[in-house]
Amino acid sequence: MIHLAFVWHMHQPYYKDRAKNKLLMPWVRLHGVKDYLYMVRLLDEFPKIRQTFNLVPSLLSQIEDYNSGVIDTLFELTQKQASALDHEEKIFILWNFFMAQWDNMINVHPRYRELLEKRGRYVSPAELGDLSRTFSTQEYLDLQVWFNLCWIDPLTAGEDSGIKALIAKGRKYTEEDKALVLAAHISLMQAIIPKYREAASAGRIELTTTPFYHPILPLLIDTEIARTAMPDNRQDFRFTRPEDAKEQVAKAVAYFEKKFGFKPRGMWPAEGSVSEAIVPVVAGEGISWIASDEEILFKSLGSFDKKENVLYRPWKINRGGKELKIIFRDKELADLVGFVYSKWDEESAVNDFVSRLKVIGASTNMKDPLVTVVLDGENAWEYYKNNALGFFRRLYAKLSAENDIKCVKVGEYLDAFPEVPELPKLFPGSWINHDFYIWIGHDEDKRAWKYLKETRDDAAGWHDIKQKNPALYAEIMEEIYIAEGSDWCWWYGDDHSSAQDEEFDMLFRGHLKKVYELAGKEVPPSLLTPILSSGKTVLTQLSPTAFIKPVIDGKISNFYEWADSCIYETAKASSAIHRAESIVKNLYFGFDRSNLFLRLDLNIDPSGENMRGLVFEYTFINKGAFRLKMSAVPGGALSADLFKQAETTQDWVPVAGAPLKAAALRILEVAVPYASIEAGAKTDINVTLAVYRGENEVEKWPTRGIINITVPGSDFEEQNWNA
Repeated sequence: MIHLAFVWHMHQPYYKDRAKNKLLMPWVRLHGVKDYLYMVRLLDEFPKIRQTFNLVPSLLSQIEDYNSGVIDTLFELTQKQASALDHEEKIFILWNFFMAQWDNMINVHPRYRELLEKRGRYVSPAELGDLSRTFSTQEYLDLQVWFNLCWIDPLTAGEDSGIKALIAKGRKYTEEDKALVLAAHISLMQAIIPKYREAASAGRIELTTTPFYHPILPLLIDTEIARTAMPDNRQDFRFTRPEDAKEQVAKAVAYFEKKFGFKPRGMWPAEGSVSEAIVPVVAGEGISWIASDEEILFKSLGSFDKKENVLYRPWKINRGGKELKIIFRDKELADLVGFVYSKWDEESAVNDFVSRLKVIGASTNMKDPLVTVVLDGENAWEYYKNNALGFFRRLYAKLSAENDIKCVKVGEYLDAFPEVPELPKLFPGSWINHDFYIWIGHDEDKRAWKYLKETRDDAAGWHDIKQKNPALYAEIMEEIYIAEGSDWCWWYGDDHSSAQDEEFDMLFRGHLKKVYELAGKEVPPSLLTPILSSGKTVLTQLSPTAFIKPVIDGKISNFYEWADSCIYETAKASSAIHRAESIVKNLYFGFDRSNLFLRLDLNIDPSGENMRGLVFEYTFINKGAFRLKMSAVPGGALSADLFKQAETTQDWVPVAGAPLKAAALRILEVAVPYASIEAGAKTDINVTLAVYRGENEVEKWPTRGIINITVPGSDFEEQNWNA
């Protein structure tokens, strides 16, 4: 019997300005009405499905804030009558009220799509002032309604007669219509915690927790632990606050027990981050099992017999007189659900997932293997059609019908199979690349940690406040605990980026500033300056710096061959959830006077078997639309075919006789003559790249937006010449 444990991690950063009693970003509410209630309600249709939900206390506390009347900025601007909006508010709405997945949440609604197209899909903030004057009061009202309406989950949208009627109405909404949508948001938020409590009481789900504000526990205990996996990662500071790690865990357990009436047995340490030092801290608060990533297991074991399938069983570790059991997630299965299946048809995706489970069952010598799938429980579903409702219904129905697959709660599996082997050691790292690079690897990360250390050390010295006003000191420490959360450093550095980078920076420094303000101390000047570096972009060069002359042979002939090209690095692409590994690593763009040169670096061997069946499709949009389709076969051959969109239809027709050059060996290289894609001097070309396996899109770059490049003119070299 294959035992399948889904663990859905439900988390959002802490967006609350405690002084103003206001939430500065809307994501707790929007994911609350789209995902948090929806994911557990889905299980009502499938009584055989058992799952584990990990609820972060800082998320639950913000849900409770909404339920007590606290609102966010976007809710506040939705409440305001469209006829009363001032100029700045209109600009804010046009910039922020299209923050939804365009294909599945905007384009599927004709009126919402119209409003997006009127604003423009790719606009700069500087353009919004003039654009805002072209929108009527009715258009602002429709936009207020649609932004909030599109986030309501498909179960509610299909069952609630009022919401169904508003979706069908589509346009010309009234203020009363808008009030109905906001009332639905409030009602859905109020139902979240009771629904989880009900499902847990019925034994259908297991509830677990995370340290309160989602901190990286190993780094709180000692930041030097990061150097185990990253020996060259040096800092001019050392943060060591094991007492804070203990408090974050203790606060989480106490809060959880208050909300649900029992203590949690399990815990997902924030970002799956573990070290041996966290074992007594976590187990000391009554936690009996935790989860992390498969790479942590493999690094912990060092060498092992692959036939044993060490991944599909629990392990245990004893440190400091305390024991924890540990399960490790199957990264490939989690990434398929999180990143890949959204691009497939539902039946193919479900069949693929179940067939992989059966392959695992057939390949292991364990009688009752545990396959663990851990991923975020909210971020991926908007990339599926209809918030993955069809996918989940097919998946849960198929799993329910399988005789050799059983969906289990983690705790019930551990109770049924209590004897587990012991790990010789626990390698310190997170679920991303088995290290802590995302959180302490960049200069911005290190600056944030240094400011946190300085603030924490200052607070530790305020003995007079601690003795004379314990309640005030508790408020001071609460701000520090919030600043210890992992989310701030997620957005520092160039690993991830979002439209709210500056807001996250402001929030982090705001919590540290508040520490000094509460204490009546002068705020250090360092906290008044942004940590973010200016000009962060996924393009390391905005344009090529000189003409290049690469040899199209599928390999790097010399270092300088592509030195003056520009690069799009997929690792720096914006993402709320981190992809373990993509097929495409880097995209290079270069020029000479006659050709656009394209190079792809991959995370797989371009000449190996994994390339079979993959198609790489560039789309170029200038005055016309062209597609370059490339497929490679083991051995280094690369076929390259160019297609043009027909003028009168949406069909793509071959471009006859296009003189393309292409090769694949260690890299993929292609030369595309400008004439083949009708690109003249100084023409802007918008480019995207999609990777297909058969009919299914596996990945796309950029995941949102375009890459813009400009064909050089005759004076290109003179303008880019440097002495």
